[in-house]
Amino acid sequence: MTKLFTAEWMSAYKDELNKDERFKTVAKLFEARIQFNFDGGAACLDIRSGGKVVDSTIGEHLLGSDIILEAPSKEWENLYANGTDFYKATSPGLGDMKVKGDAVLAFRNIMSMWLLLEVMKRVGQPAPKRPAASPDPTTSGKEIVGRYITVQGIRTYYEEAGEGPVIVAMHAASQDTMMYRHVLAGLSDEYRVISIDAPGHGKSMLPKDGAFTSLTKHAEFNEAFMDALGLKRPAIIGCSMAGNQVLELGARRPGGYSAIIPCEGADYTPTVSEFSLDIIGVDGQMLLEGWSQSLTGNRTPPDRAAEVVWQILRNAPTVMKNDLVGYAGFDKRDEMHKITDPVMMIRGDGDWLVSQEATEATAARIKGAKVHVLEGVGHYPMIENPKEFNDAVRGFLHSINY
Repeated sequence: MTKLFTAEWMSAYKDELNKDERFKTVAKLFEARIQFNFDGGAACLDIRSGGKVVDSTIGEHLLGSDIILEAPSKEWENLYANGTDFYKATSPGLGDMKVKGDAVLAFRNIMSMWLLLEVMKRVGQPAPKRPAASPDPTTSGKEIVGRYITVQGIRTYYEEAGEGPVIVAMHAASQDTMMYRHVLAGLSDEYRVISIDAPGHGKSMLPKDGAFTSLTKHAEFNEAFMDALGLKRPAIIGCSMAGNQVLELGARRPGGYSAIIPCEGADYTPTVSEFSLDIIGVDGQMLLEGWSQSLTGNRTPPDRAAEVVWQILRNAPTVMKNDLVGYAGFDKRDEMHKITDPVMMIRGDGDWLVSQEATEATAARIKGAKVHVLEGVGHYPMIENPKEFNDAVRGFLHSINY
C-alpha cells in the first residue's frame, strides 16, 4: 500500500487519535490492541485507559491483538478515501472487512471502533469540503393533533394535521411519529397528513407477545389502523423498515392506495447480520448511535444530524432488534408485480444501506414505478432535508392528480 500502514503513517495516526477529544471520551473505558490486516502485512495500535493510544507498530504485536480488522488493500483505500466506514465495511454484502479475534468486544464498543476508522480518514489529508447545507423546513401553520385509537386490541397513538386528501406516514425502525414532524407541518396546507406510532414505539402500547418481528405483522396492523379510521385509498409513505412495508401493503391490496412512496426501502434487504442483531438486543443504543450518524448525508446540518441520533435512541433495545429482524428477513421480490398503484421510490444518495442498485431493481419489478434521488441526503430524508423531501412528495402527488 502506498500511504497507509507505514511506520511514519501509523505514528501520525496515533497522534491524530490522541488529539481527538470525541474518541478519547467514547473510548474512555475501552482497552484493546487493534490489528489491521491488509494484503501482505499488518499494523497495530495499543489503546489503553482513557482512550489513550500508547503505541503503534508495524507487523503483528508481540503480545497478540484483541481485535483484528482484516480487509483487502482496496477496502482500506476505499475507507481512506471516505468511500466507506466501519458499519458499511462490515455489513453483509456491502463490505469486505472481517472482524476477528474478540468480535464481541469490538461490537460492544462499536462507537470506539467507528471513530477509530473515522479518524483514520484524516491522517495526512486536508479536511473534506462539505457542500451547502440543505434548506430549512417550511410549515403550513396547521395545528398538529395527537390522538389514540385501539387497533387489534393495542392502544395506538397517531398524529394528524390538515384537511384534504389523506397521506398516511409510517416510520423507520426504532423511531415513531416524531420522524414525520416536518412532513405533518409541511404538507398539511394541502393534505390531511397522519403519522402513526407502530406498536411498542413512542406512545403506542407493546403487543402482548412483544414487539413485532415480522414486517407482515406491521402491514396487517396498519391495514387495520387505516380501516379503523375509515380511510379510502390514502397515499402511503414509509421509511426504511416501513419503506419496505408500504411495498408489501401495495402488493397485498392492489388498487387500495392512491400513491405508494417508499423511502430508503426495497423489496429485499438482507443487510443486517444475525450477530449484529444479537448485539443490538444487548447494546442497541451504542450500535445505532454510530449507525445513524454513518447513514446521514453530507448536506444535513448539525442540528438535524443530531436529531436523527436523538430520535433513533429513544426506543428499547428489544424493540430495535425486533424491528431489524423483520427488516433483515424481508424478501417480497416475487410480490412486486401485484402492485398496480402509482409508486415513487425516494432515496438519498448518501444512504449506503439501501443502494441505488437495490432501489432500481425494486422499481423495475413494479410497472411504472419512478425513482427520485435526493442529493447529499442519507437514510432519514424527512428529518435530514424535509424541504426537498416534501417538495418531491408534493410534486409526485400533483403529477397523479392527487
